[in-house]
Amino acid sequence: MIKNRPTGRVILVDPADRALMFRFVPPDPWPRELAWHLPGGGIEPGESAVEAACREVYEETGFIITRQDLGEPVAVNEGEWSLRGSRYYTVHTYFFARVSTAEVSGSGDDGFGHRWWTATELDTTAERVFPPGLAVLLKDLLQGAQHE
Repeated sequence: MIKNRPTGRVILVDPADRALMFRFVPPDPWPRELAWHLPGGGIEPGESAVEAACREVYEETGFIITRQDLGEPVAVNEGEWSLRGSRYYTVHTYFFARVSTAEVSGSGDDGFGHRWWTATELDTTAERVFPPGLAVLLKDLLQGAQHE
């Protein structure tokens, strides 16, 4: 049986136009080697994707962001994965927000650390980054944000 586990995630950008990523060990089917993912996580019963994204960002980073800060989703992807014998199907909904500092105070790094990445660093790294294509999306979002 496949369980649904939708998420709300945020491309959180600091004043230097770097996106926050957390290091983690991905589930199957990916290799069990450290990789990077955006802040965010599972949507709780009764929550919307944007509400989950706000809650998760606060828990993981200490940043307080609102629904208005996030606006509409900027991307969606989906896929199957498994962990400890359970199979999941996830639709990830991504939002974009800026923060005024790079000081992270939440619990999101699971002991593996966090890092702020430029779009160029994301584009050229040999490390696995989730979601795929984040470098291009970040470049597009930053260009759009500069033209507002």
